[in-house]
Amino acid sequence: MENETNELQDKKEQILSEIETYVRSEYEAARLRAIDNVSRIVGSLLLTICLILIAFAVLTFCAAAVVSALAQCIPTWAACLIVGAVYLLLVPVIAACSKPLFIDPIVNKLSGIKNIEELKCETLRAEGRAAVQRERMSGHLRFAQTMYNHYSQLAQTAWNVFRSLFRK
Repeated sequence: MENETNELQDKKEQILSEIETYVRSEYEAARLRAIDNVSRIVGSLLLTICLILIAFAVLTFCAAAVVSALAQCIPTWAACLIVGAVYLLLVPVIAACSKPLFIDPIVNKLSGIKNIEELKCETLRAEGRAAVQRERMSGHLRFAQTMYNHYSQLAQTAWNVFRSLFRK
């Protein structure tokens, strides 16, 4: 009985150790996912800022070219006002198109990252649960084997006592 108690205590410690390892690995995986998500967001933000600056520079040079071309036919101040008015007309168009062009792709990208991470997290949890279940089953099998051996020895002893009773 003391042997079985020691074995159960060892099994309990082993399961607690496995759970501790699982929790630590889950924490580490969550930390790495957070770092990965933040780096993706920061990278996307930096790329977006660079693209906006490049687009601004291109539009500035295009505007300068249009003003120069118009300045050949009309006064320079009038050419600048015309180009300014065209840009002013672009503001409501860009505002109307901002949701499908800018907001929706960003939301889809972020929600896609979230869904992938949830899937990975659920896979890790399932693997952890399976490992704990395998360990429990293995412990149950070892316990059953121990009990079988114990009762086999007990039955053998009882048989030997019974045989010795009838030999006399």
